[in-house]
Amino acid sequence: MKRIIGYAAVFILISASCNMPLGTQTPLPPLTTGAPPAGNSTATIVPIETFLTYALPTLTPTLPLRLVVAFPKEQIVNCRYGPSIAYAVVGELRPGKHAEVIGKSPDLAWWHVRNPSNPSTNCWLSSEFTDTEGNIEAVPVATAPQVTVSAVLVSIDPVVMSVACDAFPRVVAITVEITAYGPSNVVWMWKEETTGDTSEEMSIQFEEGGTKQAYDFYQVRSASDYALVVQTLAPNVVTARETFKAVCAP
Repeated sequence: MKRIIGYAAVFILISASCNMPLGTQTPLPPLTTGAPPAGNSTATIVPIETFLTYALPTLTPTLPLRLVVAFPKEQIVNCRYGPSIAYAVVGELRPGKHAEVIGKSPDLAWWHVRNPSNPSTNCWLSSEFTDTEGNIEAVPVATAPQVTVSAVLVSIDPVVMSVACDAFPRVVAITVEITAYGPSNVVWMWKEETTGDTSEEMSIQFEEGGTKQAYDFYQVRSASDYALVVQTLAPNVVTARETFKAVCAP
């Protein structure tokens, strides 16, 4: 009996709550399709087509420039300091090897290349004995280099002079070897460091690259240690030094 009375009470409470008025509710704002209200910040919608067209950069592939190279036709080719057989040989190009062409003579008789024997320097190959690969027309015309002296050597004879103390003055022979890269007029002179004696300016004419010798003498006036310096003045400065001595006995 008590259980029946309990069920009845629950049923009455549920019925009463269903008949109660609902509380105050805030209606949702209506949906709008026009412009947003002033003062509100909205994101700009970018169409996907615009993004694909303008947002991505256009990448242009960069192709490496093709080198122009020279290689021997049949045999070893001398690589010279300048575009003529009058210039000294400073390298060589062997069969099976190639050299990068960086210039050409106006008459196309010579190619200016990276020295195959020393890539840090340049030299010239005869086009008569080489073939090329690449656009040789695009290679710029190069001018012949200025001829320079590459080496100077000096020797004294005798290196040691032994004479009586009353035998001065005596003479020693001076031999100078000068190497030039090509046709040039080399101007040179010598100076003795101890006494300050100097020679007149002298010259050697080179018709082609190579080594030439020159001779002079020095008058020794007393027993002493000497140092002779030979210097080229043109077309460039190169020096060499040699020591010698004179001793005497009463």
